[in-house]
Amino acid sequence: MRADVTRARLLAAVRPEDLLRFRSVADVACSADGATIAYTVSEIDAAADEYVRSIWIVDAPGTGAPRRLTVVGNKKPGAPRISPDGTLVAFISDRESEKPQLYVMPASGGQAKRLTDLPLGVMPASWSPDSKRLLFAARIPNAPPPKDVEPRKRWEQRPRHVTRAQYKADGQGYIFDSRAHIFIADVSDGSLRQITHVDVDDRAECWSPDGRRIAWVRNRPGRGDYNQSDLYIASADGSSARQVTSDVGRPISPMWSPDGKWIAFYALDEPTPWIGDPMVRPWVVNVESGAARCITKGYDHGVVLLPPPAITPGPAWSPDGRTVTAIFAVRGDAHVIRANVSDGRVETIVGGERQVTYLASAPGKRLAYSAGDPRDPSGLYVADWDGRNERRITQLNDELVRELDAPIPTRRVFDTPNGKIEGWVITPHAGHLPAPLIVEIHGGPAGFVGDLFSTSYFFKYVLASRGWAVLSLNPTGSGSYGRAHAHGIRGRWGEHDLPEQMAAIDALISDGIADPKRLAVAGYSYGGFMTSWTIGHTDRFKAAVVGAPVVDQISFFGTSDIGLWFPAWELNAEFPRDRAALAKFSPLSYVENVATPTLVVHGEADDRCPIGQGEQYFASLVACGKVPAEFVRYPGGSHLFIVNGRPSHRVDFNARIVDWVTRFTAD
Repeated sequence: MRADVTRARLLAAVRPEDLLRFRSVADVACSADGATIAYTVSEIDAAADEYVRSIWIVDAPGTGAPRRLTVVGNKKPGAPRISPDGTLVAFISDRESEKPQLYVMPASGGQAKRLTDLPLGVMPASWSPDSKRLLFAARIPNAPPPKDVEPRKRWEQRPRHVTRAQYKADGQGYIFDSRAHIFIADVSDGSLRQITHVDVDDRAECWSPDGRRIAWVRNRPGRGDYNQSDLYIASADGSSARQVTSDVGRPISPMWSPDGKWIAFYALDEPTPWIGDPMVRPWVVNVESGAARCITKGYDHGVVLLPPPAITPGPAWSPDGRTVTAIFAVRGDAHVIRANVSDGRVETIVGGERQVTYLASAPGKRLAYSAGDPRDPSGLYVADWDGRNERRITQLNDELVRELDAPIPTRRVFDTPNGKIEGWVITPHAGHLPAPLIVEIHGGPAGFVGDLFSTSYFFKYVLASRGWAVLSLNPTGSGSYGRAHAHGIRGRWGEHDLPEQMAAIDALISDGIADPKRLAVAGYSYGGFMTSWTIGHTDRFKAAVVGAPVVDQISFFGTSDIGLWFPAWELNAEFPRDRAALAKFSPLSYVENVATPTLVVHGEADDRCPIGQGEQYFASLVACGKVPAEFVRYPGGSHLFIVNGRPSHRVDFNARIVDWVTRFTAD
């Protein structure tokens, strides 16, 4: 492979295992006066093959050095919340049990006090306005093992009696035998009170400004029970509970207005599934009348939601109740946007070529947020309420970024049969061209790529260090480009976006960037679907990596945690009525056409795109006997194992992609 020796020597430092060296910021919290920021730092203990997380505190002006609040080695503390009076920090940790429990400790440091001992752990908490109570949700078992029988080993593997549609969730496993309920913990004496008792899931709770009422989200029972929900309010003791919203598309993350008359939340434009539709927007509902409306109907971008198990903070109200602030996906980036509640006018508060992830605020005073850019995947920033005077607080990865000197992707617009499509291209330096090209296809299909250094798809930088070009496209169906672009893929999976991918590749070949004889394609989740669809419809690729795909829509319907409703939304096809349409959009139907050496990778505990999908595709490739095919299974890996799974598995995933595509595209 032709190379400039000096530049190649610099880039050769990028190895799959380098992803283990990156640290990240998450769970950002801000004190009510804006003077203090709490956040978590996550790093990887490669020898132990696990993540180490600690909570840090820093003065918001950034004048002092950050200090660690929890000692490294304590098991995974997270979700810090600073009390309104600024004296305490609540957080969850599994330091003394297998499941995360609720703790409080002085903001100045000291001994942590455990408040809960619930069998399935707790979710992140929120402080009451008087700093005396904590509101949180926790899953509670429906029924314990029989008490009149001596505990024996057989009771550890009891039969699973399923009575509702949503009985499992990716990353959580089986949830059929428990319900999420709302609790209040008294910080002074540790007493615990369960607020909700109905046989549904209650979560995403918040306090009213005076602390006398609470609001939360309750799922609707029935077909697809987990997927539809409504907003409820009640007195702080759980009495006088009533439903506030109806016919609103899955409200989440409620936040009470300063005057207590309104609740802001995120919801869809229509009562449709959450996953599959990126057009989640901020709404408000009048607490008394129940009248609800979308605030940003005229702004054609959706809110960025954190991937589970993280909980997306609700819209941040201004002190006068006139605006709300949230993170929106905007053309491959994620910006902090402020919207006027009355007329929907929006203003970009934090923009630029980056993706903001966690956002916290002291209304009217301070913003604190984590953000990643093309160089660094994660850092902590603070700014004034209007976004001015931004200061970077952490330099977690600066030395590593300088050492690796990874190439920065360039934004580019491609002409395709369906119009102009935006993407990002990593181009090797002059002397490597034309280069072998790998096409990375993102998931979703409502996901998107953009101005963010990705440790999940780290193989891009490893390959670039070896002289490869990389194409990451946001074809029709991608989020961050508006409703029409996002919904344009419905009922047209593969058929509509494959020509867009091919046009972008052709452009890079025409420009002398990509070598047409050395093309590879890799994708995960929807990207796995698209990769298997692609190699079933063209033979132009020399190597393919199919990650956690959907290859058979009919079996996906009955085995995925979202199968009951996801195909109906995305493909306009329901089982059993539309068998022919489901087969049409199944790459398994075209496996006999595959002429590309294919590696299939899949997590064994994937409940989103179950491993049976990967098994079927690999077995079919072997049965056809036309191409080299291999299958790699990751024990315990959920659908998001490439993001937050076992570190050694993440390294292996990226290394295998590099090895596979290199093997079959060699000169």
